[in-house]
Amino acid sequence: MITFEQLLSRQILKLHEDVADTMQANGQRATGKTIAALRSTSGPEYAALLGPAHSRFLRDGRGPGKVSVNAIREWIRAKRLKLDPFAVAEKISRVGTLLFRGEDPRFTKPTDTFSGPIAAALPRFRAGLAEAARSGLRSDLVNLTTTRL
Repeated sequence: MITFEQLLSRQILKLHEDVADTMQANGQRATGKTIAALRSTSGPEYAALLGPAHSRFLRDGRGPGKVSVNAIREWIRAKRLKLDPFAVAEKISRVGTLLFRGEDPRFTKPTDTFSGPIAAALPRFRAGLAEAARSGLRSDLVNLTTTRL
């Protein structure tokens, strides 16, 4: 019989894999650091998927504000683009990313980077929870009938 804690652990690990796969499929992987930084954790009554602060930009893009030129430089290098990192950082700092502005032809806002895998995980979790409950009930009934004989 699977315990609730085991069910949570399995489901959050699967969600972790699915989010990483979606990032890859969406072309949102450059250096691989964000995927490598994703962490899943679970306990007897909780499960969480954690990521670096910048992972929130995968959903809605990055708005105007201070931008790390070094991070932009790494991204440009990983994508093998011929761009000036200072010009890219300056433009993002003024107007945000294409995704933020709704001008990225690959995506609608918000992206499905997180919502897609979560939507797919819920029926699996419900099915696993129902099976665990049925299994536990069967086990309890067997124990009940064998102790009374």
